[in-house]
Amino acid sequence: MTHPTLPVLYYVYVRSFYDSNGDGIGDINGIREKLDYFAWLGVDGILLSPIFDSPLSDFGYDITNLRGINPEYGTLEQFRLLIKEASEKGIDVYMDVVANHTSSQHPWFKESSSNSDNAKKDWYVWAPARSDGTPPNNWLTIFGESAWRWHPTRGEYYLHNTLSNQPDLNYRHPDVIRELLGSVRFWFETGVKGLRLDSVNLFLHDDKLRNNPPKHLGWQDPARADPYKYQSQRYNISRPENIHLLKQLRVIADGYDEKKWLLGSLSDPSPYPIIDRYTSEGDALDAANVFESLSLCQDFQQVGEQLQQFYGAVHPGQACWSTGNHDIARVASRWQDANAHPQAAKLLLLLLAVLPGAISIYQGEELGLPEANVPADKRRDFFGKQVIANYIGRDGCRTPIPWAANAPHLGFSNGESWLPPDPNHAPYSVDEQTHQEDSVLTFTRALLQWRKTLAVLQKGSCRVLAYNQALIVLERHFKEHTMIIALNGSPQDATIRLNLPSPAQTFAIPHMAHNEDIIQHALQLSPWQAWVGFMSNG
Repeated sequence: MTHPTLPVLYYVYVRSFYDSNGDGIGDINGIREKLDYFAWLGVDGILLSPIFDSPLSDFGYDITNLRGINPEYGTLEQFRLLIKEASEKGIDVYMDVVANHTSSQHPWFKESSSNSDNAKKDWYVWAPARSDGTPPNNWLTIFGESAWRWHPTRGEYYLHNTLSNQPDLNYRHPDVIRELLGSVRFWFETGVKGLRLDSVNLFLHDDKLRNNPPKHLGWQDPARADPYKYQSQRYNISRPENIHLLKQLRVIADGYDEKKWLLGSLSDPSPYPIIDRYTSEGDALDAANVFESLSLCQDFQQVGEQLQQFYGAVHPGQACWSTGNHDIARVASRWQDANAHPQAAKLLLLLLAVLPGAISIYQGEELGLPEANVPADKRRDFFGKQVIANYIGRDGCRTPIPWAANAPHLGFSNGESWLPPDPNHAPYSVDEQTHQEDSVLTFTRALLQWRKTLAVLQKGSCRVLAYNQALIVLERHFKEHTMIIALNGSPQDATIRLNLPSPAQTFAIPHMAHNEDIIQHALQLSPWQAWVGFMSNG
């Protein structure tokens, strides 16, 4: 299958993007007011964090109605206006859909848990205790705790692959499947361009509830600090039958005259063969992203290893690449020795731009935002402290966007915001950077325009030529054009020797320092700089 060009998305963490009504919480109307910003930046679409009805214990990943808008964010009518107005500016709207599980406060779960003889008794994954009262099997959540929780009213255990207040739906039940398919139709018919399906490889489990086998770990293996890594997740995630549900979703997406996108997010110890099956044959997802991929990398050694694994397993499937999201420390602070340096932020954005497939820029990355410092008494991500020892939570990457350096709350809201803006973010504000020729924001805009002009970046194949902790060299190839990209992801000068089959012409990168041509096959790169060269194959 020939894949069409995949979009450049801007991931909007809605609570922290822009507050239109002064209640301190970002909302749908706030996004509408900033549509010109997205158009100016040059993204193809905006991907919204979950905006569904929810008690917000996990800020939207615990839903109580997959077809309802949380009143804190606005109304369905406002959402329809957002889609209409965005479309008029050439911007598509995508939604982050949580379908693997619901909140324990969902009416479905309340009914299902009330007894073992009700209309929704099998809408979730229930199992009796073993003869000694322990859970049905040895499955663990990614946090290292049992994936089963006892419900005293029902008198059985229920499955939760994530948090205990997020019970897994039973997609072996036809009524549950019908509800999911109906919700997908609902949002597509509302005008949404695409859906990002969260935890897309967790939808189905082994119907016999067999124990996961152990992994054979060496005694010195660092994985021994993480119980989840003691097991081979053979029976609780990434089941082969999962593809049949995705095929049903593909049928719905393909039933519209206008292209509808299905993106997936997954977490698995061996994710890339799964992405290959989910995206390569054109019968399931358009693209998938992996939490363990670039979003956790801290140097080019790790990036190179991830890309090598991907291209070794996935062909011709597609990824949706990102270097950050609302669950991990911001890349400008996470990357080794970057220390939030603007040139480092630019280089990491360039890395995204030269990869094939879809890319997703997490809000604030276009500003080079570092991880925020959130005072202990202002932190809101309680679950982080509950499930991971010595972890302060995810608030540092979720603070409000700084729109105006000298405005109250940095221009995010007229009232006290749900998380305090970091005063140290003032110099990174949109109003400060918009008119600075060398700012990260100006660079991002030029970079996205540059990417759109080059067919080799949009449609070409990709190969990793070399990498170490500081450097990586990539090759993109399309028809008669070959592009070589060398990146120095360190604060030191670096020299790399390229054995190219033919002379390469230096190709300027907008708003990035120009390096000299290769001298005797040796390329010298300044800190946080890149070199792009074109070779003719004709």
